[in-house]
Amino acid sequence: MIRSLLFSALALSLSATGPAPAAHWDFEQETPTLEQGWASCSDQIAAGTSFIRVSARKDGPNQALQLSGRAIGIEAGPAAGIVDPFVCAIRYLGATPSRPADFSGATTLSFRIKGRSQVVEVALFQDGQGARPSIRPVKVTPEWTEYRIPMASFGLDTSRLTAVAIGRSTAGSIDVLVDDIRMQ
Repeated sequence: MIRSLLFSALALSLSATGPAPAAHWDFEQETPTLEQGWASCSDQIAAGTSFIRVSARKDGPNQALQLSGRAIGIEAGPAAGIVDPFVCAIRYLGATPSRPADFSGATTLSFRIKGRSQVVEVALFQDGQGARPSIRPVKVTPEWTEYRIPMASFGLDTSRLTAVAIGRSTAGSIDVLVDDIRMQ
């Protein structure tokens, strides 16, 4: 519940949509900071104790986005059962974090991912939906695997997207590399 309220504050609606930003992120020249596009986000914004580090890391001749951290469930204290654990790398799509962008021309969200065997989640946020993203689980393996997820499968109005995120919303660790994220 608190996560929903806080994410709602992050995803405040603005009435105007801006032109869609570049729809391809390969991390060869991008530093993963909020100013450059990608940022870390966790339940710490709601008094949680999860942590994540988001950075660019060399993998062979290329760089990729590395997510390393742990989603920690709170089992005692005043936040127990209220704060859901989550960690992610998030990319706001509009000119500002709460401004929607028009990706109605995109039919597919694709990316490559590898890491310790686990399931992570890919999420899209829509203007007016607050902290209730549409989520698709992805199985991670030690080898690079390409995923192509139809945008329609998210069930959102893609002309009003505010963010894309990759992470986990259940207790456990995350250690993955992600590259060549495209909305096309």
